[in-house]
Formats: sequence, C-alpha cells, structure tokens
Amino acid sequence: MREITERKKTSHELQWVNEQLQISIDQMPVGYILWDRAFRVLEWNHAAEKIFGYLKSEVLGKYAADLIVPKDKRHKVDDVIRYLQEGKVSSYSEKDNNIRKDGKLISCQWHNTPLKDMSGETCGILSMVEDITERHHKDQELKKYGTLFDNISDLAYICDTEGNVLFLNKVFEELSGHKPDEFIGKSFAPLFEGEDLEKAKDLYSRTLKGESPQQEVRFKVTGKLCEYKNFPLRGETGEIIGVLGTARDITERKQMEEALLQSEKLKSIGTITTGIAHEFNNILAIISGNVQLMEEIYKDHTELRKALSTIKMATADGTEISRKMLRFTKARKITTEFVSCDIRDLIRQSIDFTMPRWKSMAQSKGINYHIDTKNINEVPLILCNPAELREIIINIINNAIDAMPDGGRLSFGTWSKENTIFMNISDTGEGMSYEVKKRIFDPFFTTKLAIGTGLGMSITYGIITGHGGKIDVESEEGKGTTFTLQFPVTATVKSDILKGFPEQKQEIKYNNLRILVVDDEKEVCNMLERCLSSNGYYVKTVNSGAEALELARKEVFHLVLCDMVMPNVNGYDVIKALNELKKKPKIGMITGWGEKLKPINKSGLSVDFILKKPFEFSALLKKIDQVFVVA
Repeated sequence: MREITERKKTSHELQWVNEQLQISIDQMPVGYILWDRAFRVLEWNHAAEKIFGYLKSEVLGKYAADLIVPKDKRHKVDDVIRYLQEGKVSSYSEKDNNIRKDGKLISCQWHNTPLKDMSGETCGILSMVEDITERHHKDQELKKYGTLFDNISDLAYICDTEGNVLFLNKVFEELSGHKPDEFIGKSFAPLFEGEDLEKAKDLYSRTLKGESPQQEVRFKVTGKLCEYKNFPLRGETGEIIGVLGTARDITERKQMEEALLQSEKLKSIGTITTGIAHEFNNILAIISGNVQLMEEIYKDHTELRKALSTIKMATADGTEISRKMLRFTKARKITTEFVSCDIRDLIRQSIDFTMPRWKSMAQSKGINYHIDTKNINEVPLILCNPAELREIIINIINNAIDAMPDGGRLSFGTWSKENTIFMNISDTGEGMSYEVKKRIFDPFFTTKLAIGTGLGMSITYGIITGHGGKIDVESEEGKGTTFTLQFPVTATVKSDILKGFPEQKQEIKYNNLRILVVDDEKEVCNMLERCLSSNGYYVKTVNSGAEALELARKEVFHLVLCDMVMPNVNGYDVIKALNELKKKPKIGMITGWGEKLKPINKSGLSVDFILKKPFEFSALLKKIDQVFVVA
C-alpha cells in the first residue's frame, strides 16, 4: 500500500514538473520547436506561432518544411537533418529566409541541436528560432550607405544600434592593424583601450541620441590617432537605425603640432634662461677677474692662494651651469667647436664611460646587462660637438639602465639613408605610457621624483636640434623603449668670429696701447681696468654705449672692449659707429650671452675677437697679442 502511495506521489510530481516545463516553453521569447527524426513537429510554442502564423494544432505531427521553408531552400533542410542525425555536428546555426502562413517572406536566425536517446542514437532535433527580419532590413539599408564610402581616403564605418560593425572600407586595415573581416558583425570595443575606449563609447552613445559629435581617438594596435566624426543614420520613418562615421589619420599632424609647441616652449624658456645666464656670467666675470688679480698680488701667500683656488673652481662650475642653461636657446646651432666625427666612436666611448653602472656596480648586485653592438654599421662622418653628443648618448644609456632595475638588453644601431645618419638605442625596460612619452622632452618633466630634475631629455632635445638633427621615441609599457636620432651627413660650419684676419707671423706686444672698456657693470669695468693697467696698457672705462661713442670721437683708442647687452645704446650700435670711423680701432666683443646674439658678420659689422664671460685674463691678453701683429 505504501509503495502504491509513493508511486502516485512521484507521478504527481512528474506531472507538475512537465506542466511547469510546458509553461516555461510557452513563455519563451524565442520560437521553440521539437522535431522527430522524420522532421515532423512534436512541440511548437507560442513564440513559434507568432513568428510563422501557424497554431500549434495546425503543425503537430506534420512535416513542417512544406509549411515554412521556401521551395528553393528545401534541399538544405535534408542536408541539415542528415548532418545532425549522423552526428557530424553537435549543433548548427544559420540565418535563412522562411515563409509565414500569410505568404510573407521573413528572415530567421536558427540554432539547431540533435537530441540523443539512452543508447546515444539521435531521436530528434531541438530548434530555437528568432525573427530577425527588421534587423536584417536595417542591416541591408545600412550596407547601402557603406558602398558609397568604399573608395574615399578616410576610414568609413557603419555600426548598428547595438555597437556591432556592419561596414568598414579598405582604409580600416591600414589605420587599425586589423582586417575588416575580424570585426564585421562584432563590437568595435576591442579596437581601443583605456581612455580611448571611453571616448569611443561616448562618441557612439551621443550619436544614438541624435548628435553628430567628433572626437580624437587612438587605435590600440597601431597607436594611430584619428579624428572621428559620427552621424546618426535614420530609417524611412525617421528612427535612428545606426551610426555612420568617418575617421581621418591625424597622427602626423599632431606630431608636427606637438613639435611646434615643444619648440615654442623651449624658445620661451630660452629667452628667460639666456637673460639669467647673461646676468649670471657678469657676476662670475667679476668674481673670476678679482680672484685672478688677487692671485697675482698674493703670489707668495700659500693659504690665501688655496682659498682663491677654491673660489676659482666654484666659478668654473658656475660657468658650466651657465653653459648648460644656454642649451635651452634655439640660437645655439653651429659653433667653432664642431668637428668631423665617426658616430660609432662616440657610441663606444659612451658605453665605456658608463661601464661602472652597467657592469661593475650591476654585477656586484647580481644584475646583468647585455650590451648589443652588432648593428653598429659603418656610416659617413658627421659634423658635431663630440662632447655634446657623448653627453646625450650617456644620458639615454643611464635612463635605460634606470628602466631595467633587474637587468636586460641595451642595443645600439647605426645606418645611413640618403643624406641622413641614423642611430638608435633600444632597451628592454619598463617602457613608457603614451602620456609620459608625449611629455618626455618637456623641461622639468620627470618620472624620477626623488632624484630627477627633468632637464636631461629636454637638454638632449636642445643639443640634437642644435646639430640640425631630430629625435624620436617609440615605447610601450612593459615592452621597452627605442630612441632614434637623426643627423645630417654634411653641414656647413661657418664661424661668425675671427673671420678674414691676416695670418699671424710675428707677435709684438704694444705696452702703450690705449684701450677703452665699455660695460654697464661697473665692477666688470673696474676689474678689467686693474688687469690691463697692471700689464702696462692705458685704460679708460665707461658704463654706457652713449659715453663710449662720445669718448671715441674725442680721443684715439687702439682697442675697444665692448659689452653687447646694454640699455639704450647697445653693443651693436657702438660697433656700427666705430666701424664708420676714419681711424677705426680694433674691437673686442665681450659678452655673457654665449651664442644668443645676432651673427656679427651677417649684420654687416666687423669685430676682431669675441670673448665670453667669465674668462681668464690670460685669454684676454692672448687675444690682444693676436690682434696687434705685424704682417
């Protein structure tokens, strides 16, 4: 009795489960159709009734292919049944056209799965079907737009309202690094990452709201920056059915804009820096000059001379700082320090100079760096300042070592193309983000917050542009960095100083020379007067250009030592007026501005020598001796 009761209970439970299952099937939003092996209908839910127009009672037990499949497609049904029954495929999906009861042709998405019995034999087929007619019509309508843009030079694309790509023209592969087939029918999202992905999503969502936005977005794979313009696509009734857009590659334009901006920044900083350097050099000239005078006066005072030597060394350090400050100026181009060099020698010297960092110190910590020089090829000579080029190579090497704290590979390469020499330096370090790479040459920008000044790479940029060259950086986080430097094979080196003077054959010192010193810094004038007077010269000093011209017209001077930057009547005005005198004196230009000056010869003016502040008295005396010679 108890056993009968249990069976009844189980039967009721199974009946309840079947009822719930039937309710679920009938409430499914997609068509649910169950077929037997002969493709006769066993189950047909409400969604299937709605899709095809046939009631369940009209199709049960019938061969449905005669009802819903167009005649020219019925042979495909037999193929699908055979594949599924033979177990050649575990499931089968396709889009196809079907017929409703009212004769209307519709597009459907089918997902078919074979059903197995206890013995593993196929006993039927389960199909899920969705009416995609409206979506299909929209896709076809959107694709018509696409054909119009297949031959334009910009990227053209069409997406549906779900973010899936429907059309891409041939420019897509060049800009994105992907083939169009990889994204047709799929989301556009994998093309971008990070901030650029958020920009792309915002662009798309605003377009679906009826806007026509534009935005600059960068492709993930190629890194190409494009200007996107989106427009909403509307159907016949005015509803938005998709997004049409174009994208123009602006990578090169942006690079040029950034280079121009960088140039303007450096120009502004250069203007400020050269002004500071000028004042700084005047101060250093006063200190240096007085130290040299005291060394002459106190030759036998050992302790005092030690102190003076320390001051002199500090002055020399200050001069070097001033020289580096002046590298920010664009005016520093080609100087008399340029010589012919083999860039391969500079690389090898720089590697040797940095050996303590990448070899001795590293190995003591158990770190190994591999220096790869096999791609250093023979190239033509370049005209350069070797000390400056060594400085930038050493700077890049040190940065690379900092980026590889656990060791790695540092590779060098050289090659030439047409009239350009190329050098690259690559590391396998941490790499840089796009934002860091964009700002790497900005003055005072650094990622080394504890130890960095942010001047290294901006000075590097200034040196290279001063050599008529270029520098580019390629980097990706986690994949290392490559710097590529370019230099012209040949360059015209013209000196604007000491040009066109007679050969020096016999030195004759003129102890009766009359010298006029012109400088708006009184201490500089006083220091020069003491120095020159102690060497037997007759010296007069004035503190303005106007006073100098007035005195030069009244008295005879054999040599005028003239500062260049003075208020009102400046050094150029003084030199021009002196050049026009019937008895023209020799002229020495003394400046704290380095190369931040108009070229004298190109100004139509003539000077006999240029001396940069601060300077050694011995250098000034030598210049005077060189100028006053007998041919």
